[in-house]
Amino acid sequence: MHNGSDSKNDTRKRILDLAEELLLTRGFNGFSYQHISSALGVRNAAIHYHFPKKSDLGVALIQRYRRRFQRFIEQQGEWDAARRLEAYFGLSDQYYLQHKQICPSGILSTEFQTLPDDMREEASAFIDEMRQWAVAIVRLGRDTERMAYAGTPEAVGMMLFSALQGGLQLARIDDGALPLLKSQVRTTLGMPEAQE
Repeated sequence: MHNGSDSKNDTRKRILDLAEELLLTRGFNGFSYQHISSALGVRNAAIHYHFPKKSDLGVALIQRYRRRFQRFIEQQGEWDAARRLEAYFGLSDQYYLQHKQICPSGILSTEFQTLPDDMREEASAFIDEMRQWAVAIVRLGRDTERMAYAGTPEAVGMMLFSALQGGLQLARIDDGALPLLKSQVRTTLGMPEAQE
């Protein structure tokens, strides 16, 4: 017997899942509740029940990304820097293979100035977590002598983070962009070339 809450939770999850797909393919400003209601076969009121304002939906999406990202980092606790870097590349590949999507931090960075204030606060925290993770990878690589590069871990981590964001955007028009970029990142970090 169902008490109805499963149905509500399922609808909420379906809304979030579709909003995520729309965010990563169109951007936050590129979709409306009408896009979601039409695709899910529900009324706009059903979406407003779970997310009264579109920014509520946006905040929920970013919080969802942050939870996923924390789990992703936690699973890498014992990994060396090279494996962490390849996992980072794997995230980019995953987005690219899903209809040439842009990663959430890339979309949120691009649209940052047009996002509502509550979303900007969440987006800023999420983007900083992503950037700090890139810094931590290259710092670990240098500390364990798995990576050798000129510059500080902060600067090189920032370069890595922004290169992969930009690489996903270029990959929308050039299928060779990500493999070339990953190869250059490995070279810049003084690492052997991986077999793609």
